[in-house]
Amino acid sequence: MALPKVLVSLMLLVLLSNTYSSEADELKCPVPKSPKASVNRVSAESAPVLVPVPPTPLIYVPHRKLIAVQGYVSCKSCADAGHNAIMRGLPLPGATVKMICHGKPRDNALVLFAVTDKKGYFFIPPTKKVSDHGARQRCKVYLHSAPAHSKCQHSTHIHGGLSGAYLRLTVPPKPLPFALFTVGPFAYEPLPSACHKV
Repeated sequence: MALPKVLVSLMLLVLLSNTYSSEADELKCPVPKSPKASVNRVSAESAPVLVPVPPTPLIYVPHRKLIAVQGYVSCKSCADAGHNAIMRGLPLPGATVKMICHGKPRDNALVLFAVTDKKGYFFIPPTKKVSDHGARQRCKVYLHSAPAHSKCQHSTHIHGGLSGAYLRLTVPPKPLPFALFTVGPFAYEPLPSACHKV
């Protein structure tokens, strides 16, 4: 008696499971199939070859400054005339100096003039035509002329007054917008006739 009951319950169980599985199949929603993505394949032969570009090297551009030149011109005393020294000289106002700067061989030389003040001091201001790049080798300052009213009319070789003095870089007490150079001191001396006058 027990065996037929077990068989009946097994059969009912199988029937029920089949029924539920068929209903579940009917209730399943169809899942739309995603379209296949189109892949553009590029062959290795037609692909461009990327060559790495080396970085551009940095070019060092030196910082250049305009230059100014200062100096002093004196009038030697009769006692020092003929000697290569300035012992008892006085400032010579109104004396003219000139600076000559040579550039490239085909270029004309740059010539600048300056006149001394009452203290014998002269100053050649900056010009855009001359920078501190090579100025010490290319530029020289010379005595040009003495003032007509002075007894000191004879130019001397002291510190390159006749042959030309090279520029010396000067460190100013305060920063300047230009490079400051110094020459001299230069000197004129009296003619012998001026010293023998009583």
